[in-house]
Amino acid sequence: MAKAESEYARLSDAALDPASAPQPPGKTALPDRLLPQLATPVEQPPAGEWRYEVKFDGYRLLARIEGGEVRLFNRNQLDWTDRLKLHADALAELNLDNSWLDGELVLLDDTGHSDFAALRQAFEIGRTVDMVYFLFDAPFLNGADLRQAPVEERRAALKKALSNNGNKRVRFSEAFSASQGDIFESANALALDGVVGKRLGSPYESRRSPDWVKLKCRLRQAFVIVGFTRPQGKRHGFGALLLAVNGPSGLVYAGRVSSGFSQSHIKQLHEQLCTLERDASPLAEPLNGTRSRSVKWVEPTQVCDVEFTEWTRDGLVNQAVFLGLPHDRPSGTIIREQPMPIKAEPTKPKYRGKTRTVEVAGVKITHPERVIDSVSGVHKDELARYYADIAPWILPHLKQRPVALLRAPDGIGEEQFFQKHADRLEIPHIKQLDPALDPGHAALMEIDDVPSLVSAAQMGTVELHTWTATHDRIESPDLFVLDLDPDPSLPWSAMIEATRMTLSLLDELGLQAFLKTSGGKGMHIIVPLARNEGWDVTKAFAKAISQFMTRQMPKQITATMGPKNRVGKIFLDYLRNSRGASTVVAYSVRARPGLPVSVPIARAELDGLRNAQQWDIYTALERAKGLGADPWEGYSHRQRITARMWEQLDAQKPGD
Repeated sequence: MAKAESEYARLSDAALDPASAPQPPGKTALPDRLLPQLATPVEQPPAGEWRYEVKFDGYRLLARIEGGEVRLFNRNQLDWTDRLKLHADALAELNLDNSWLDGELVLLDDTGHSDFAALRQAFEIGRTVDMVYFLFDAPFLNGADLRQAPVEERRAALKKALSNNGNKRVRFSEAFSASQGDIFESANALALDGVVGKRLGSPYESRRSPDWVKLKCRLRQAFVIVGFTRPQGKRHGFGALLLAVNGPSGLVYAGRVSSGFSQSHIKQLHEQLCTLERDASPLAEPLNGTRSRSVKWVEPTQVCDVEFTEWTRDGLVNQAVFLGLPHDRPSGTIIREQPMPIKAEPTKPKYRGKTRTVEVAGVKITHPERVIDSVSGVHKDELARYYADIAPWILPHLKQRPVALLRAPDGIGEEQFFQKHADRLEIPHIKQLDPALDPGHAALMEIDDVPSLVSAAQMGTVELHTWTATHDRIESPDLFVLDLDPDPSLPWSAMIEATRMTLSLLDELGLQAFLKTSGGKGMHIIVPLARNEGWDVTKAFAKAISQFMTRQMPKQITATMGPKNRVGKIFLDYLRNSRGASTVVAYSVRARPGLPVSVPIARAELDGLRNAQQWDIYTALERAKGLGADPWEGYSHRQRITARMWEQLDAQKPGD
């Protein structure tokens, strides 16, 4: 660490010198969008040379500065500039240009620690005057693209750029020195809740990276409230809350929390919980007599944030402290959060000379260094590895279905084309189906194993689209799709409302539906069917639903395609149910900036969804691996379109 400190001091003076800092020649075009680098949770400080910073408990905030204009974006790319005018003005005073700055918006308490509960409350009432924007990185600075520069150089350049800053609302996030063995001791001495470590020499990557790690001095996560105990002593209301998390078989008991409550918390929570009382425990496994004594059980709909020191061997929280009630966490999504263990990172291959191949799942990837997306910086080999890793989740949705490929051989910023048949370019490992399935065309294709999936990526495929029928019964669709496609000017809340209303209609019809983000702008609703109808009937039924919704919500929804018809509305697209049409498959990457992914979600997650591009190739894989329950449980159940359903939609079945 001493060596690193010396190097850091040297770089602080040299970082902005073009002769010493690794900058591209001339000015670099500033991207319109930049995703933040995210830290990986770890249990122990990793080996190697790291620099540690305070882990702030606030809102992640990125600042884009161009032509004197400052725009502020939260982690989910929502524009918060109008909500944080004081901070935008403070950044404008720095006289920077063509810059992307990364940091955290916090509210400090009297001891100088970040207070997230107070920050959220202040944000809700619009009081931003006391908030502080701590800056810790500069991916772009004064026209220079510093993403590939070592983190210590970027931070030194940022610190120098802030050297004349006199505004208390914008500050530089200082690092502190500690050896690997002393990091927790140092953090505890500073009374920190956690620290963020950054590997010296590492670049800035718009993804969750092992080069940034976060260590919690105390653990923190959300829990489902399943009951409460009677108060003792002078306390009124309740004594403790019983906590649970979702597991494979249902709710699993996770212990109790009895401290951290104010009197107002106790009163408010007690009133809410009394309205949710139930006779039986909602837990998958009953508690023993001692733990269940004096417990009043409640419906598992309320969620709370809790801080604690550790998980005990029997899966209970230790020394738990109540923090608050989050507003955006459906109870069905709460699982036990597992820190990732530190693993030795494989050395990235160096691409030299003419030998430009790597191997993924036994498939040779040529030009692995090719950038597929300039926003995220994802290379071709990384995209291939995503498809290899996500195979257990995506292959069940691909098998036996004709597949169409959206290919971008030179990256999504260059020419793209849609390939539905095997005539344009034969791809190794991809199965060619019987040409009789689609008369007059070359053979349709199928992807049914990992080598064919990776081979598609090798040949420049970014997106995978499937038919709504399987090739063994090509004339009988086994599902239909409703694609909610919004006018870009609409707020995300309009999409949530339209999705919820469409689901309600399907409920009334007696049809079970399943949700996934499109990875683009909207949502996809999938309804499994028994294969007893043909293409015309299935498409007509989907159209009848779209038209019914249009009659019910004429100001919000349209069944007519075209931008002019969609102004201020959501197009409920039923056209993907024609023979030969296709829809992007679950877990497919989308050819859009940041490489978002189309992700299946449980219905309970809808209200907490932030946008249709919530997951990328890193977070989608992380989510899939951490799922405790299948969000599409019951998807294998097939349903019939009945005469009664046509009547309810005031529509007529073709041929009747």
